[in-house]
Amino acid sequence: MDQTGDISQPAPAARSRKWIWWAVLILSLAGLLISMVLARIHFRANTQAGFHSFCGQGSVFNCDDVARSRYSILLGVPTALWGVLGYLLATALAHAGLRARRAALTAACGLLLFTGFAALSASLGAVSVFRLHALCILCVATYAINLLLFALALAQARAVGFHEVAAAPWHFVRETPGKATVLLVLLGIMAGGLVAWVPPYWRHDARPRASRLALQGLARGEEPGGGHWIGAQNPVLTITEFSDYECPHCRQAHTQLRNIVARFPDRVRLVHRHFPLDQECNRSVERPFHQTACRAAVIAECAGRAGHFWEANDSLFDPSISLDTLSEKKIAADLKLDPVALARCMSNEGLATVKDDVEVGIALKLGATPAFLVDGQVYIGNLPAAVLERLRPVPDAAK
Repeated sequence: MDQTGDISQPAPAARSRKWIWWAVLILSLAGLLISMVLARIHFRANTQAGFHSFCGQGSVFNCDDVARSRYSILLGVPTALWGVLGYLLATALAHAGLRARRAALTAACGLLLFTGFAALSASLGAVSVFRLHALCILCVATYAINLLLFALALAQARAVGFHEVAAAPWHFVRETPGKATVLLVLLGIMAGGLVAWVPPYWRHDARPRASRLALQGLARGEEPGGGHWIGAQNPVLTITEFSDYECPHCRQAHTQLRNIVARFPDRVRLVHRHFPLDQECNRSVERPFHQTACRAAVIAECAGRAGHFWEANDSLFDPSISLDTLSEKKIAADLKLDPVALARCMSNEGLATVKDDVEVGIALKLGATPAFLVDGQVYIGNLPAAVLERLRPVPDAAK
């Protein structure tokens, strides 16, 4: 009797289960790599003005737009980092499955974990399509991975038996309560540690705001070609900023530029022009994006017609202000403006002026904010240090 075949050939069910866990391992490692790339993109997109990733160039498939949205954060942590943790757990689970121990329990854990993966993917995908109107191609790749992991978990549960899989977690808790408790505590520590360890770098409202006191004593006016200015009447350096009140990097630039004006009030002039990334007034924007930015710009422009542009500018960049719920009445009350005149301006000349600024920005081929124009040269995101060096006093050679 030849017994070698009986020893070397595992049962068909065992072969299928092992193949499934190898597939889970490969997909989990792929998801881990993609999540790490997404975490890096999220950090750079939210901390570096003007940053564009390799998957952030399109109008519909744009990882950067998704990374900058509030939906990229889950329970106070970037979703990409939750993905890193989740795929690490999936990798560990695949390793346990390949060891062929507690087949029903590993199948149950896989079904539970990957059902959560699939549900989260469906939710985030719906948000991208119906709320953001933008898709992150790397995120879509993880959605596909998660759906495949869910299908593999179902196949594994079917191979083991759904009845055994359903009963396995309860048997494990009842038979080894100490191990179950340790596992739950470890999971809690990992999740809690992630929440505690990751600083809220995406929260631009935590950055210092420009002081409204900096307006006192500063000259202001309007440029002949358009734009409100503040600072030097005879400037050494004129900086024209194209800005969007809904852009977090513009808020940061607002603070930095106002501090520069306060430091060099007789040498630098800051000119503000509007470039809201909003379809309502910007024909270069192909899909819904900053959907309150045009209205905010019109409010500022109409306040400027009453001599309060820079006060309105500070208010609209104030992180405590919600542009979604901001009313003209509140702005009028805060700045002591005539509410009727403000409303009339917003429906007529205010919008026209904002659109004029937008056309100037389009002619300069602006594709992002903040953008700065200095001596005919456009800079996106940040002003080079060499430009600001011109503000420093020239040493007296005689001394």
